[in-house]
Amino acid sequence: MAEAVKEKPSSFAEVVENCCAQLRRRQIQGSLPCAKRTAEIMRALLTMQRHPDAASLIDDVRAVGYKLQAAKPVELAIGNIVRRVLHLIREEAQTEKSDSEADSNDLGLPGKADGKQDLMKSQEPGLLSRAFKSNRTLSLSNLLDLGIEDIEKRVVEENDAAAAALADAPGGVRVSGNGASVQAPRVTTLAGVAAAVADADRSKGKHQKKDNWKAKHKLIEDINELLEELDNITSSITSQGVEHLHANEVILTLGMSDTTYAFLREAARKREFQVVVAEGAPRYDGHLQARKLADAGIQVTAIPDSAVFAMMARANKVLVGAHAVLANGGAIAPAGIHMVALAAHKHSTPLVVLVGLHKLSPQFPHDPDLLYNDFRGPAEVADCDMLAQGLPQQMAYAAAHSGAGGGSSEEASNSGGEARAQVSVYVFVRMCVWCAGSCPLLFMRFR
Repeated sequence: MAEAVKEKPSSFAEVVENCCAQLRRRQIQGSLPCAKRTAEIMRALLTMQRHPDAASLIDDVRAVGYKLQAAKPVELAIGNIVRRVLHLIREEAQTEKSDSEADSNDLGLPGKADGKQDLMKSQEPGLLSRAFKSNRTLSLSNLLDLGIEDIEKRVVEENDAAAAALADAPGGVRVSGNGASVQAPRVTTLAGVAAAVADADRSKGKHQKKDNWKAKHKLIEDINELLEELDNITSSITSQGVEHLHANEVILTLGMSDTTYAFLREAARKREFQVVVAEGAPRYDGHLQARKLADAGIQVTAIPDSAVFAMMARANKVLVGAHAVLANGGAIAPAGIHMVALAAHKHSTPLVVLVGLHKLSPQFPHDPDLLYNDFRGPAEVADCDMLAQGLPQQMAYAAAHSGAGGGSSEEASNSGGEARAQVSVYVFVRMCVWCAGSCPLLFMRFR
């Protein structure tokens, strides 16, 4: 049987919709994969769409960025990459503008100063509309402000423009066979001039494609450099581990962080130190961090979260990862990092947050668009089989004792204690699920 071949998206809109669907379904997890995917979407926008200037490109980038951010509002790296692309576009537009001004100055054309002087000379009392007459067409609103000579001059200019437009239009004036040129019919009314120019523009627009901004090739190269920077961002962070960690130090961390693990593993190649890992309840992913560090040959000690304050007196440094760094210096980090930061502040222990440039956000913690909560499945906290076993027993016990009114007091007290134990376990599990589902990220600010 022939395998089903997955069709490639034929339009840019389909590419964006597929990316949004992957973000909503959590098929793209983590800040770095989301940042890479966003940069690829921006590059596809430049290659698959045509834009005549920087303004239209900025509008499209903003629209696509809003759609991607709405698909996963918690991931701030998406908005950060979109802002960097917008910054690149504005830089290219500014460079192009400054180059054109420099070329005009070299050719002896009037620059900014000459333009300002001409504008001041044209703003004479009673003739204010002359300052804008080069960009305004004749109408009833400005005929009274212009003199007879100005009106005649404008009519002659528009007649010449209309004749040239009719000569270039399909079916227009052509040169005769004997070499004599045939003059275009002269239009003497303002309405005729406007109609002729409009018809010529429409006929030209049918046969001309939409122009493309010339600086888009440079922007594609800049986005490729951005993707290369994202690929090497972890190695650029881990390469500094030897400079920050020294021999025989005690490093404390909490939970599981890929950046922290790579940082410690790279530093352990030239330094010998000990790592204390807090388990990071309720997900307890610190166990995985301790196991991976032990496999890398690092001396590791796993402790519960309640022992962080006592162990902080022996720690030389604290290394943690973060979800994002805000504009005021605060960090959005997993649950439990706030407790570690307070303990480090109390013991005057340096706290180092390992993040890449794609996690630097210009938003503030009071920004209404900033979301801290992410709803996730309970399987990361508690096994679903535990809930499946506890709920039927509780329901069966409640049904049995609601229908039967007899029984000794001792049996009732024992059964009541068992029911309370089941209820307390169930409530504890629900609280853990709530903590992991709705409060996985906490804001903190340290000095």
